[in-house]
Amino acid sequence: MAINRFSAVIEDKQSEEEYLNHEISSTIKYIRPAILVLGFIFFLFILPDLNLNEDPFVVWTILAIRGGLLILVIGLYLVLLIKPDMTSLANWISLYAFLISAGYLLIYYVYESPNLYIQSFGVVTLIIIYFNLLYNWSHAFLISIFTGSGFFLITHLRPEEFLPGSLSAVCVYITLIILVSGISAHRLNVNKRKQYLNTKELERLSETDPLTGIYNRGKFDRELKEWIDLAKRYGHHLSIVLFDIDNLKAINDLHGHLAGDKVLKTASGLVKDTIRSTDIFARWGGDEFVVLLPHTRREQAVELAERISGMIASHQFNPGGYISCSFGAAALEEDDDARALLNRADHNLYKAKASGKNRVVS
Repeated sequence: MAINRFSAVIEDKQSEEEYLNHEISSTIKYIRPAILVLGFIFFLFILPDLNLNEDPFVVWTILAIRGGLLILVIGLYLVLLIKPDMTSLANWISLYAFLISAGYLLIYYVYESPNLYIQSFGVVTLIIIYFNLLYNWSHAFLISIFTGSGFFLITHLRPEEFLPGSLSAVCVYITLIILVSGISAHRLNVNKRKQYLNTKELERLSETDPLTGIYNRGKFDRELKEWIDLAKRYGHHLSIVLFDIDNLKAINDLHGHLAGDKVLKTASGLVKDTIRSTDIFARWGGDEFVVLLPHTRREQAVELAERISGMIASHQFNPGGYISCSFGAAALEEDDDARALLNRADHNLYKAKASGKNRVVS
């Protein structure tokens, strides 16, 4: 799965949203207090502002800007407590960063006698914070460019207040900070997303059958235990259908094991298209499959098994021709655990095969 070289985001939109949900969920407990602390620190700089500015209009303007931004930061902190949609939250944090930069530049613009080096240090601090705090690298880069360019422009409008050459030096330092921080943050963002994608792929491989692409037995066992616990806790119905392909050995002997593998893949694809998205479908082993049916009575499980049986029987496999399957269905009973439920379904499957195959026993 590709990662965009410029924006350092996963090009698949759904995967990027899943990454942001994972990343923000794991770091939000640190981000919340950090944002609040930074907001109060930004506001407390009103104290030196009062000493360095004598014009009441300037003082009240600066107070209004810092107070307004503090209110916005407190609002963001409260939103973070609620934990809204994580993708939207990442964009909101970027928007707040932009507003803070705009407020900082406006304060710099109205300042009576600003100290170039102190103000440039503030710009550098904001840029470093953005590259470390924002979840979208391109947002951090663009906001940093806006902050640095705005600072250069405002300084250029009042050159009489600074020593010759000071502005050039400050421009070089801020540009270097943007470049160095941007390159470092870009590489970090790309590597974190690569690590996330690799972890997700390992998880997928650990719970997926490599031949058919459906769940493997280990994943099914975990899901079965969880669904049994939920069914007993809330009184829900739960059923399973265990089935295998009749006479697969004959297909392997006649056409080869690759043909048998193709039959398994095609049959599993047909079943996957038939069941609900909430059902858990897994390869039980060899030519055996199992379907876990949450919120499903035994009678409904039998109906599904018969529908699957008819669908597979009417499909012409190439090679293999027409095949059939045998089914054993079982519903969760009060004293059942996973083993008891599976044993009953397996016993019913054995009865279906012993009584002539190509049938459903429950």
